[in-house]
Amino acid sequence: MTAQPPHAQALDPDSARDMLASLVHRAVRTACTAPSAFPQALRVEVPVAYTEALAWLRAQRADRSVYWAGRERREQIAGVGAADVIAGPGGSLETAFSDLQRVLAPAHPNLRYYGGMAFDPSRTPSADWKPFGAYRFVLPRFQLENHGAHSYLVCNVLLRTVTDCAREPEHVLDGLDALVFPRESAAVTLPVPGQRVDLPDAPGWAASVGRVLEAIRRGALDKVVLSRRSVFSFDEPLDPLALLTRIVARTTASYAFCFQPGAGAAFLGATPERLYSRHGGHVESEAVASTRPRGATDAEDAALARDLLASDKDRREHAFVVRAIEAALNRLCRSVYAGPDIAVLKLPHCQHLLCPLEGILNDGVSDAALMQALHPSPAVGGVPTNKAIAYLREHEPFDRGWYAGPVGWVGPESGEFAVAIRSGLVRGNTLSLYSGAGIVDGSTPDGEWSEIETKLSNALSALTGNDD
Repeated sequence: MTAQPPHAQALDPDSARDMLASLVHRAVRTACTAPSAFPQALRVEVPVAYTEALAWLRAQRADRSVYWAGRERREQIAGVGAADVIAGPGGSLETAFSDLQRVLAPAHPNLRYYGGMAFDPSRTPSADWKPFGAYRFVLPRFQLENHGAHSYLVCNVLLRTVTDCAREPEHVLDGLDALVFPRESAAVTLPVPGQRVDLPDAPGWAASVGRVLEAIRRGALDKVVLSRRSVFSFDEPLDPLALLTRIVARTTASYAFCFQPGAGAAFLGATPERLYSRHGGHVESEAVASTRPRGATDAEDAALARDLLASDKDRREHAFVVRAIEAALNRLCRSVYAGPDIAVLKLPHCQHLLCPLEGILNDGVSDAALMQALHPSPAVGGVPTNKAIAYLREHEPFDRGWYAGPVGWVGPESGEFAVAIRSGLVRGNTLSLYSGAGIVDGSTPDGEWSEIETKLSNALSALTGNDD
């Protein structure tokens, strides 16, 4: 259920806290006198004077937090604390989504869990990725939401048993008192990055690409997406939200996210790639692959786009992704539509081939079924999918963790997930940036290394404060 104030006038922070506390008490009292079965999830919201969501989240200095912004940035959600966490060190997608729907099924459509899962959930997480597990979804205790020019302060409550009816309102009051509403955005400062280590390094990368090309020549594989981890060291802990603020300021047409499961660990990024968006029975997805840098002039930029569209190697790489997504949707939908033309998606530092797809789902298709069908796509795994993933398990020299995995949110009647590329893991004084390149017949080690550097350029400029 949800509760809202009797008017829509934006409130100052103190008035918003007072009203939210009153509405929470009323909502809990109503829920606990109703004959509904536990668990019951409640969402209570009040309009508050406009506050930039990421600046608000930075001001909280919380050990556990989430941030999510839609690709067009019309929707931004910053969350602190946890009314509930659904997580697992391992396990299946069915388990994760079954646990989520147990709470979400009777809940208000606007109530959402935010989180994600590992690229390869069957793999035991490395020490760096252990706080994130195979999957982790959080129902934040408090959220500051921006929808266009309007802000809302939200409180989520999960009543598991009747004893929560007395306990939860007190927890809410304590948490409300601790919330900070900054008068202005704090200055963004980052420590200077020191040593950089690439895994694999250039010779190791050349050897890895060579092995994949040999497997392709033998007919064992059609495509493998190899990735690289670039690790930066700092003299002091890196603030992930400050880094994300810099990245967001330099990024357009991208989802932005940050997940902090505890002190000293955060996974963040700005990704252009949608895995799927579901609203009732309607689902949208897209195929994004192949890369060119942006040009220094309009003429150069247009020439690079034409070269991308005309490249046989890049069109073949992209076609693998289109065919796989279309086939997956055909298994789950009664009708599927793919865009008739391949477009070019232009981002600040690079451009990609893009084809949108959408469909009308068959009755009873779950988010777990969608996720299993669409992830991993050939854009981040390879072709054939099972053989490519097996190859990566054997040969990739590090644990991808959540890199290239699904991140986003799920609600009772809708959900949206992006593919967590252009992302990084902050652990204390280190930052690991991840990026990948699709290896197909015609790929070269130098060309794919250069493509990854292009994909890393946005994060690198955010680290250094340069836009060059």
